[in-house]
Amino acid sequence: MKKVNAQVDSYKDFVKPFYTEKDPGHDFKHIERITDHLKLLSRDISEEIRLERLYFLACFHGLIEPLSSNVNFRKTVDKFLKSLEWTDDEIEEGIKSLNRHLETPETVEEKIVHDANNLEILGAFGIAKVFTTGGVKGLHIDETLDLFENEYLNKMDFYTPAGKELAKSRMTFTTKFIAQLRKELD
Repeated sequence: MKKVNAQVDSYKDFVKPFYTEKDPGHDFKHIERITDHLKLLSRDISEEIRLERLYFLACFHGLIEPLSSNVNFRKTVDKFLKSLEWTDDEIEEGIKSLNRHLETPETVEEKIVHDANNLEILGAFGIAKVFTTGGVKGLHIDETLDLFENEYLNKMDFYTPAGKELAKSRMTFTTKFIAQLRKELD
């Protein structure tokens, strides 16, 4: 198990500096929360999980845009992944996987990281996070609620057995909170 922890730590150590300019809802603590959920969300999975892909997706989850738009950053990432013995083909597939994991996850690793991210959107923490993000964007409470419902809650799917189970109570709490807040705003 120590080797597994060292692997995830390698990815986390590499990406940490790239999250310093992110907003409070999407900073490095967000990545740590996602990696903290990996074991729980993997527990009932019967397929083989490629840990290097799982850790890559979890840690690079918030770096999709610079990977596609910044050639120097992409070269730096490629060099890092090669130091971990990734092949060119594995790097290309990893980037494709990263680009689809939020919207259309296909692999088991994509589904686990997708669910870890979605769990963070639900419940008390998710509500606090959405209002923090809404505040950073300068949105009013009702605008933040509309964004939250239309962009997240109404499009939320879970793919892992543990993710589906954990989402039930969090979704109930979240929808009740939103209904109460809307009632009080009226």
